[in-house]
Amino acid sequence: MSQFDLDLVGDDAGAAPLVSVIMVTFNHERYLHEAVNGVLMQVTDFPLELLIGDDCSNDGTLALALALQRKHPHIIRVLSSDRNTGLSENYARLIRASRGEFIAYCEGDDFWTRPDKLKRQVAYLQAHPDTGAVHTDFDHIVWRNGNWVRHANFLRHWSQGRPIEQGNVFHDLLRRNVIQVCTLCFRADLGRRCLEEGGLKVSYVVNDWPLCLYIAAHSKIAFFDESTAVYRKVPGSITNSGYAARVSFLRSQIDIVEDVCVRFGVDDADRVRSLSGTQRALASVALLANDESEFDRTYSWLEVNAPEFARSWRGRLLPWIAKSRLGRASARFIHSLRVRRREATEYR
Repeated sequence: MSQFDLDLVGDDAGAAPLVSVIMVTFNHERYLHEAVNGVLMQVTDFPLELLIGDDCSNDGTLALALALQRKHPHIIRVLSSDRNTGLSENYARLIRASRGEFIAYCEGDDFWTRPDKLKRQVAYLQAHPDTGAVHTDFDHIVWRNGNWVRHANFLRHWSQGRPIEQGNVFHDLLRRNVIQVCTLCFRADLGRRCLEEGGLKVSYVVNDWPLCLYIAAHSKIAFFDESTAVYRKVPGSITNSGYAARVSFLRSQIDIVEDVCVRFGVDDADRVRSLSGTQRALASVALLANDESEFDRTYSWLEVNAPEFARSWRGRLLPWIAKSRLGRASARFIHSLRVRRREATEYR
């Protein structure tokens, strides 16, 4: 607590919440009201609290959060700081401050769309003590040409009709994170234990994936095949800040997998299988970002650990493209065309 200059505002009187909703914010003034409304509209037969953690925003996010707290003092608590601490630390302090038996996530630029979201997730967790978390499908929206365009039921489309894995999903989740944090509800004791055992490092660009991996290593995870939330991809976000930022993001994901494999004793063959997809993605993004050292390091890893990819036509083509200015420019142009075509056909 001494790391932060906190304004802990709210009324602690009354029944202890069964669910703590954690909402991290940074420059989310234009989105925060919608995010908070999605929590306030929940129809439940249990008390809940909403913890808003503002990470030293330089817009009106904190003022809006405090105004909302004054309107709903028995539900909303606001934590602020006098310096930017980063996403992982912001989440960590909210987990420490939470009081519920269950925790649900909703970042300040996302929002929930179903008033029974929490009630149904909590009922499932109460009925299935061997399950540590429940997540759902979601809608994905992006800002294009002056409008928000939506891709409904994103996971259903992404999986191409295949069911999303449920139950013991640790090894599946280690290969790729399919859990969108704004849909997640989990047992608070698992989140607090993950934090106490050092599973959420400040160096991680994200902390939802290592948290979900920790939960999956200790329990089952359930999935509801319906959209309950909207994930908003805003300009300037971690995953929407250009190729160089994407390189850093993927490198952090590799660090997460390596750490988790050590923590839970994953054998080397599973570790390599889990890393291969991210390493292939990193090689492509490093090429697009003109990051020669990252490309060389990643491609060398692939030659040793994924030789079938390195020997494929695409694998053999990548080094030539990386060394050619024309090749890199062509790759960026083709990539941008693919993104625009996908958004034109899949988003409305």
